[in-house]
Amino acid sequence: MEVRANTHLASALAILEDGKPRNAEALLRAGVASGVFPATMTPENIYVDLTQYIQREVTRGRRPEVVQDPVTLAFRVNHPVDDWPPATLAPRPRNISAETLAAISALLRSTSVGDDPTAFERAACDAFTLMGFIATHIGGHDAPDGTLDAPLGPLGYRAILECKTAHSGIAENVPPSEPAKFRGRYDATAAVIVAPGIKQEQTFFSELQAHDVAFWTVDDLIQALQNDVDSYECRELFKGGPVHDRLQDLIWNRTHGPEKRAFVIRSELQRQGFAAQRDLVGQVPWSEMPALTLDVAMVLVEGALRRAGAGGGATREEIRAAMDDLVRSFDAIAVPEHDGIIIRTAGRSTAPAGTNPPTPPAEGR
Repeated sequence: MEVRANTHLASALAILEDGKPRNAEALLRAGVASGVFPATMTPENIYVDLTQYIQREVTRGRRPEVVQDPVTLAFRVNHPVDDWPPATLAPRPRNISAETLAAISALLRSTSVGDDPTAFERAACDAFTLMGFIATHIGGHDAPDGTLDAPLGPLGYRAILECKTAHSGIAENVPPSEPAKFRGRYDATAAVIVAPGIKQEQTFFSELQAHDVAFWTVDDLIQALQNDVDSYECRELFKGGPVHDRLQDLIWNRTHGPEKRAFVIRSELQRQGFAAQRDLVGQVPWSEMPALTLDVAMVLVEGALRRAGAGGGATREEIRAAMDDLVRSFDAIAVPEHDGIIIRTAGRSTAPAGTNPPTPPAEGR
């Protein structure tokens, strides 16, 4: 994609990937502070680069990776605004090792532009195997390059795999009708073409839609592996058309979706709940100390999110799930007789060294 090939555009995108809108001045400050923009860069340079990029993508009928608010003129990534507190999630990939990812990535990149199409077909099968498929290499005349079986019980399915190599990195003469014709013979419901790249032609994209065939670049396949995409998620990613935009939406959801929400809610509940318990020490006799109920947890988390500037709150179901998760992870203790839980520690937020312990209560000890 163009934005990734342009150093300044890529730097701006990296800054915006936290989901927060920024105008050109804010982007410049962040870029200079992190060293990705030179001191000679100006807000005008950033503004022109981004607006012209957006115009070019729209003209070509493609979805830009960055959009601009017509009122505030601020830029943001082309995904829903994420105004929740930042969260550091466990890095991906989690399902394969870094060494395995590096090896399969190098193999895909080299064979996709090499002289041995069979080697690329086998590499693509290996990559989809790492995503949970039962990948079978076939190849040869009047046959698909492979089949991909998703072992998902009643949700299982089969996809046809077609691979195209190109020394230049840009495959040509890739008819979507080719993998589509094997669907009936091989009892498949989906079909996917994998190539190092493709010439950006509207005719090709229209044929993908007409034959309901997905197109993946090698970069798309590697990104899917990096982000632990599995065979269930590929049901959506194998729908007709280029996969890029749908894959980027899925990756965004990995970082800014349900997992982040659950992490933030759990972290705030643990932090705020333990603080509330500390505040009661010395104020209430031990025998009268309350447990953290669902209603109180709702108030604590809502207050924390509001103070952080979050536009939306957590649901009761999300709070209840966070309470259950804290108990399962032994960070909290269930107290059924008090219809709540007790937080054991504040988590990562610890008191600074030298903090005096609270005064014990005068009675009921």
